[in-house]
Amino acid sequence: MTSALKIALLCLTAVTASAEEPSKLERPFTPNPYIPAVATLYEQARYEEALAKVEKAVGWRSNEVQELVWLKLMRGVLLAEQSPEAALQSFREALAMDVSVQLPVKGPRRLRRLFAQARGTLALPDGSREDEEELELETPAVAREEAADGSPRQLGWSMNIRGEVDVLGLGVTTTVTPVVSIGYTQERVGGLLGVVVQSSPGLRAEARFHLSTQGGLRPYAGLGTTAFFHELNAQRTPTFFGGVSGRGVLGVEVQWTSRLYGFADVAYERFLRRKELYRSDSVLFSIGVGLRAWASRASSSVSPR
Repeated sequence: MTSALKIALLCLTAVTASAEEPSKLERPFTPNPYIPAVATLYEQARYEEALAKVEKAVGWRSNEVQELVWLKLMRGVLLAEQSPEAALQSFREALAMDVSVQLPVKGPRRLRRLFAQARGTLALPDGSREDEEELELETPAVAREEAADGSPRQLGWSMNIRGEVDVLGLGVTTTVTPVVSIGYTQERVGGLLGVVVQSSPGLRAEARFHLSTQGGLRPYAGLGTTAFFHELNAQRTPTFFGGVSGRGVLGVEVQWTSRLYGFADVAYERFLRRKELYRSDSVLFSIGVGLRAWASRASSSVSPR
């Protein structure tokens, strides 16, 4: 079981490379060979490499004002998540060189507010009023679709892994069964298709309805079914197709960042078709983590990190 859980964790880790959705980026026409490389790396979501190229590009001897301003802005964009103070300083340096400059990328509200803060601390003319008006006019449905860190919630396709325990009966079993799933979520409705990783593997399908979309918490209810394969029959010989259960589930999802989330739920399963060696009911408690991999955004912005 431990080996199966490790394999499932590796599967979840493998999708992180594709988890960042590329953003459209404006860049100046320039002979500086590093600037196109910065733009390409950013659009490929290779942010650490892009930041390293920014530092090389700043040192290019033929830079003009427009190149330096763009590079300082990009340094701020790339540092906004890991080092907000350093990002603020870089934005201030860019604004000191060109008071009318705007961000080269349509970032999340958190990034735009950081840029507006840099402008405010320098007491510069308000060249970002357009962005501020956009923030003020955002509808409540969009504004509430935020993760706990303030970044815009990403919806769409995801991959998650959970560990579940059957707690039905007088005692609680210590056997934890991993389940790896691919899901799709819109504002209130969604579903998942998963594999129960055990000696008698199961295939699970589930439809979900999110009871609330406010804040970082999304309570949900679901209905689904699980079909098991390679189970033992009364003669203790494996059969290709085993038990089939109907399931109802109640749980809550916690969105930590725009893409990373955790969840916990409890499910009741009633076997509609079962083998003689297995009981008819299960109560499953599970906890897990997930990653939005191919996202359709809940707001109109894309996080740069």
